[in-house]
Amino acid sequence: MSERASGERYRVPAVMAANAILEAIARAPDGMTHTELVRELELSKSSAHNLLSTLESLGWVRRDPRGRAYRLGGGLVRLGAFAVRQVDALALAMERTHEIAGEHHLTVIAAQPLGRGDVEVVAVAFPGDTHVGISLGTRYSWFDGAVGKVLLSLESQAAAEQLVRERARQIPAHTERTLTEPDALLADVEHVRSVGYGASIGEYRSNNAVAVPVRDADGRLAAVLIAIGFPDQLTRDAIPSIGHTLRDVADAITAECGGGALGERKVQAQNVAGTAAKEHSR
Repeated sequence: MSERASGERYRVPAVMAANAILEAIARAPDGMTHTELVRELELSKSSAHNLLSTLESLGWVRRDPRGRAYRLGGGLVRLGAFAVRQVDALALAMERTHEIAGEHHLTVIAAQPLGRGDVEVVAVAFPGDTHVGISLGTRYSWFDGAVGKVLLSLESQAAAEQLVRERARQIPAHTERTLTEPDALLADVEHVRSVGYGASIGEYRSNNAVAVPVRDADGRLAAVLIAIGFPDQLTRDAIPSIGHTLRDVADAITAECGGGALGERKVQAQNVAGTAAKEHSR
């Protein structure tokens, strides 16, 4: 029996019914009455009454004194606050590396921020026998391929341009394809802002990579998720799909931590002219 089937087998009906009531009330802007809940959830009147009375005693629902509708209660706000504090974005990113690696047959790593423009690998998941080797403790900074582009994109546009132009002569040419020319690098950084992920094709090592930032509930950088593959594993054509996958995972982690959509992907027309119609072309 699968783990999922086993979990479903041992579910407690009363708990599932209580959860269904909470979710139904949450979806109703004006709350729901006892009668409406019985009809929508196909519960008996007595079961719905007992469940609502129990939830009300816990402070998880409240009855509107001006009518008969039930709404969510303050007890859930307290529990939600505890949940947000206990969910760690970095830990969630580390957990997701194995799932992504297995599904897409790529080496997937999670790196934690050490300071401005500097991250360190804290988790590595390999897809199988043929994979790109990465060691725990490996560090990436502003001018290191896909990760570097992501880190630069987290700076303001003015700060990123100042960094790149002031350090132009210090940008390391990791390979013959490394973007060391400031305008070209800044164009790629702007592309990261528009699509939500950074990519490199043979720019840091001989392999290809895609990276995304993962933010916590307060919008701070909590981790960087990176997928790496040999050119025949992570092809140029596959990069947009992998980028979107990692971006969706990062957004889901942020949401699970209690945060909202990433403002960095709000695109201004003047920043994406010429890039919105195509994915990374380098």
